[in-house]
Amino acid sequence: MKFTSAGKPIDPRTLSYRSLGFGEAVSLDTTPYELILEHSDFPQHFLECADTFISECRTDDLEQGFADIPGLERLNYPTFQELLESQPEVAAALIDDYLYFELFFALFRDPSPLALVINSLTSTSAKGRSIIMVGETFAARQV
Repeated sequence: MKFTSAGKPIDPRTLSYRSLGFGEAVSLDTTPYELILEHSDFPQHFLECADTFISECRTDDLEQGFADIPGLERLNYPTFQELLESQPEVAAALIDDYLYFELFFALFRDPSPLALVINSLTSTSAKGRSIIMVGETFAARQV
């Protein structure tokens, strides 16, 4: 995992995310970030959450008679790991649209010391064996 903010490397152990008001404008100075995750960087807890989400999509789609996420139906609801390997752009779209909080929760627990807070997610994309997330951070207040 590689995290940079304003082009500078940041220790992921010093990061958190804004759970309330995520994506809303702030009066603080913000800096752009880039988070690059190799396929092997995804925590097991997140993979389990993503697989549960995909399974629930299948159940919901069968009950309602149409697919909310046609890409998952077309691929026959694979595991998230399978998506990363064969359809990384679909995996990136799922993170971007539905699973970013679960991913942040799995990656950024108990920061010490807290340095930066992720305020927004602008886009998520796939490139090679990486998922790339970009958005904005702000400096944590020191009390």
